[in-house]
Amino acid sequence: MQDRILAINVLGTNTVVILALLSAALETPYLLDMAMIYALLNFVLAVAVSKFTVERGGVI
Repeated sequence: MQDRILAINVLGTNTVVILALLSAALETPYLLDMAMIYALLNFVLAVAVSKFTVERGGVI
């Protein structure tokens, strides 16, 4: 389960970096807003899955 969570976090981080770089290159601030929202959702997902796994008795 750890490897799946890590893979999702890596994909999310790469997406955030790509959106931030595109925002800087194209000078479009809304892409940076999208990157920040996506980063927040990625973090909340990781915390929620970790909490769910620990409550079920598994250790991440």
